[in-house]
This record gives sequence, structure tokens and C-alpha cells, in this order.
Amino acid sequence: MRTRATAAAVGSILLWCASGVCFTSGARLMGPMAYLTLMTATGVLTVAGLQFLRRRPLGDLVRLPFRVVAAGFWGVAFYTVILALAFGMAKGRAIGQVNLLNYLWPVWIVLLSIFLIREKTRLFPAIAGIILGFAGIVVARGATDLLSLPDDPLPLALALLGGFLWACYSVLLRRWRIPEEQGGTAFHFTVCAAMAAVVAAFRGEWQNLPPVGAEALFWVLFGGIGPVGLAYHWWEIGVKQGNVPMISTLAYFIPIGSTLLISLLFREAMGPGLIPGAVLIAAGAWLAGRSASA
Repeated sequence: MRTRATAAAVGSILLWCASGVCFTSGARLMGPMAYLTLMTATGVLTVAGLQFLRRRPLGDLVRLPFRVVAAGFWGVAFYTVILALAFGMAKGRAIGQVNLLNYLWPVWIVLLSIFLIREKTRLFPAIAGIILGFAGIVVARGATDLLSLPDDPLPLALALLGGFLWACYSVLLRRWRIPEEQGGTAFHFTVCAAMAAVVAAFRGEWQNLPPVGAEALFWVLFGGIGPVGLAYHWWEIGVKQGNVPMISTLAYFIPIGSTLLISLLFREAMGPGLIPGAVLIAAGAWLAGRSASA
């Protein structure tokens, strides 16, 4: 049972590595907001189906404390919308940089935990992890481009803000001691789908939506069933019944796995510092995560 639960968590990690690829591919085929609408709607249906198969009341998916609803609006729904926009707007090497800026969230969690949770923290691993994380962004950006403004700074700013919002949401759930089953993933992704549909209408994506072919349908189903639907379900099984230390360590490799996938499928996103930057961010996140005192 423990081995299967750990394997489920590993599966969720692998699926989350594909999130950036899903957002980028879907945006190119359908527009970022139209794709996000269909992807998250598919994810919500997947979560509802899993809830039904587990013989749990569907009402539990929306029966949430108000503060979780409010925090989740910003930390899940709004975060996902601006992240999908960032991937959709990014061009060339900016795609990889958007991905890495988003994955600064473990570093933000350490910083926010110091002030919001006030738990005892070992300063050396915390500071070293934070420095490594931001050093990864510098390396990924490259020495030649570091002092120059990017051609389009908006997607980079959105990704940085998104990672910060997700970290705020995660820290608040921990501070409030909210059980995992009350995290409200399905509810928040329903809100996300509605928001994305409205933004898509304002951007003219529905009016200009091309015919949905097999490739677009694949990314809708894979993104919705995988990173949005199954991943959260498998993660819950893993952290409750699996080898949590192993799972936690493997989770820090998500920036590296995600960057590798983006580099393979979108060669224009590949820069000389992208993979080393991802490694530094993963190392910084791991080190910062070890800063909590026993």
C-alpha cells in the first residue's frame, strides 16, 4: 500500500512537470484563455468523477470555509489565469524564464513562513536557499541579457506574481490548519474556468477560435485529466499513505523536469543558462525547505 501510494505521488509530480508544456501548446493552438477554460473544466469533471468513485458527497467539493474560498480565488484561480497568460504571451527564451519564475514559489514560501507562521527557522539554509533560488533566475536570464530589459516584460512579471500568490495561498492554508480535503481544488478551478472564459471573450479568442483538431483536443484532455485532475488526487494519496520524505525530495525536481520538457518541445525556449538555472532553483528550494527547525 505504501509503495503504491508513493508511486501515485511520483505520478502527480511527473504530471505537474508537464503543466508549462500544456499551457504553451494549448495557447498556440487555441489561445491561452480558451484553452485554459476547456482544460480546467475537464479537470473539474475529472475531480468530480473521482469523488463519485470514492463514494464521497459531491457537495464536499464546494462546502468550504469562506477564508479558503477568498484565498483560493487569488492563490489558485487568479494565479492559474495569469500563469496561462504568461505562457501564452511569452516568446522564444522567455518561455523557459516564465517557467522558472513560477517555480520560485518554494522560496517565497520560506520567506512568507518566517513572517506569517513564525516558526523557528534555521537562518543559514533559509538564506542560502533563497540566494540559490534567485541566482537560478540570474543564470537562466544570462549574463549578456541581465542588465537589459526583456522585449516583453509582462509575461515575466505575471509569472513572478503568480508564484508569489501560490506561495501566499499555501502558507495561509498551513497557518489556518485547513485539512487537505477542504483545500477546494475543484471549486477554485471552476472559478478559474469561468474567469478564463470571460477573459477569452474580451480577448476575442472565442470569436477567432480555430477548429479544434486532434492535437488541440489531446492537450485539453491531457492537461485537464492529468495536471489538474489526477495529479491532485494522486498527491493526496501519496502524502497521506506514502513515503513522505521521499515524495517531498522528489517534488523539488519539478522545475528541472518541467524545464527539460519545455526545452525538448520548444527548442526556441532553450538558452545556455536555462538548465543550470533550473538546477539552482531546485537546489535552492530543497535547501530552503530544510530550514525549518525540528
